[in-house]
Amino acid sequence: MISPVGGEEELRRKADAEYSTWLRAAADEIAETLKTLDPHRIHQLIKCYDQYRNRPASLHVPLDADEEETIKRHIGSDRLRNITLLKTKALIFTPSILAPHAGSLDYGTAMYRRYSLHGLWISVIAVNEAYLKAATRSMLHYMLEHQLAQGEIYADLAVHDVKELSTEMKGVVHEEARMKAIQWSGISSEEVEWERQLILDLSTHQPLVPVHFASASLFKYLEENWATIEQYGVASQNESEQALEIPLEELAAGADSAINFFTIFLKELKKEITMTGAEYGVEIV
Repeated sequence: MISPVGGEEELRRKADAEYSTWLRAAADEIAETLKTLDPHRIHQLIKCYDQYRNRPASLHVPLDADEEETIKRHIGSDRLRNITLLKTKALIFTPSILAPHAGSLDYGTAMYRRYSLHGLWISVIAVNEAYLKAATRSMLHYMLEHQLAQGEIYADLAVHDVKELSTEMKGVVHEEARMKAIQWSGISSEEVEWERQLILDLSTHQPLVPVHFASASLFKYLEENWATIEQYGVASQNESEQALEIPLEELAAGADSAINFFTIFLKELKKEITMTGAEYGVEIV
């Protein structure tokens, strides 16, 4: 008879193995695109990946003053009062929620996260730097509204103790947030399509990182910069929020695990770019 603890451990190992397999497949897909780039650009990207692996917190940096002002002008300072705004050179990728059985990837130019750290809730929106420069005002407004809408939906689900969502449910959340973002931003259907094309274009020559690693690196950034971030923290407002607080040790362990998985992704990526991988520090023996 398998004990409950043993059963949970077996499920975790199976989930880890499946995630590792998926990461390797994603690395193979991304490598095919990288191979079409100029060798100098490939080396630049590999240098970025190595930097992120060696110091995950470096994936995120503060916005310039004019960039922060642009974002607040679109959304309103009041709505962003307790949200830390950051930027990153990387795009995030996840299994596609629109075509989950096709083995394709979804790419994101922004990420909204909320962490319970040291007794305070910290909310962060991190935006891809290249997108920030290339997007029209309508696109930027739409993207920010989409992030905020998703954040509100997921927060409501968490309060109702909904922790694990199926791919289908994630698709429902994405579509509901998308429709709200279109309504609130006033973006045209043509610009929605232009924005989609912009994201696809950026995904061909910008660093791409798994969303779990992006979340882990954000946690590391907040910990390293806590002295300046603490002022944006908000205490739990009720028992429901208190129940959602995650111990710091658990958050740190999850971040370390995501960083280890990123190492698997990066090793596979380097291997697939060349026949030997030696040029990128992973020689195949």
